[in-house]
Amino acid sequence: MGVALPNASVVVMCLTLQFIRPLYRERLLQDIYNQMNENGCLILVEKVHGEDSLFNRMFIKYYYDFKRRNNYNDMEIAQKKEALENVLIPYKLLENREMILNKGFRYCETFFKWYNFAGIVAIK
Repeated sequence: MGVALPNASVVVMCLTLQFIRPLYRERLLQDIYNQMNENGCLILVEKVHGEDSLFNRMFIKYYYDFKRRNNYNDMEIAQKKEALENVLIPYKLLENREMILNKGFRYCETFFKWYNFAGIVAIK
């Protein structure tokens, strides 16, 4: 796996890393970091697991309720869940943050959190 990012000042990964096999995530982040300009910015938006299983279950319920309010029926919700099972593998927010910092990024901050989705900005 490799990416070519010549002269990258900003890299945006929106709901992407969660689909990369965990075995390859750190290598991909390292490749991105290595090619970024000094003071470059990584913007990462991901589905995340809650730190606590109670909140995790609640957030998933609230998210499904949100889908129902937006005209998804239970069959569509179940089919989407099944299609993503073992393909979308989310980490906890803190695991993503730790992984980013371990790759060399100097600063890392959560700029968005809604149920089980989070946005992180990191600076090289």
